[in-house]
Amino acid sequence: MIINNILDNKFGEIVDQLDKKIIKALETDIPLTLNPYQKIAEDLNIDRAELLTRLQKLKERKILKRISAILHHRDSGYQANGMFVCHFSKQEIDELGKEISELEAVSHCYQRKTYQNWPYNFYAMIHAKNKEELEKKVNQLVKKYKIEDYQILYSTEELKKTSMKYFGSGVK
Repeated sequence: MIINNILDNKFGEIVDQLDKKIIKALETDIPLTLNPYQKIAEDLNIDRAELLTRLQKLKERKILKRISAILHHRDSGYQANGMFVCHFSKQEIDELGKEISELEAVSHCYQRKTYQNWPYNFYAMIHAKNKEELEKKVNQLVKKYKIEDYQILYSTEELKKTSMKYFGSGVK
């Protein structure tokens, strides 16, 4: 692929072959074990300490932004998923956003710009087993934080979720 060749050339100057192998290993599903980093290290024939050190260095050099899981909501039993949107003032958005992000039903939330015809600056993805449960959770949220203007943008389908692929098949 052309993009992989460009990335190979770009990264080739700043990462060595082992770093490329580590990045390639992280492009796949993380092993479902008690210690996934140990399994990845074993697969790469290095020790876990070296893997973690290299990951930290890749992060410090801003080559690696984060390692995160992809949750397939419907496969995990959560059939109702809705993006809760509302507006918080500049003074309260950080504190309330942190509190809401820690709720069990919330997988992620973030702040966005508002627009003339879209006044919402806070977004939180809420998951529940069904629509009634999701609406109950939202009602608890709006009551607790005294939110008057909000919407729930329901997910109608789950799109394909995949990790980025940075290196072609030539990296082994």
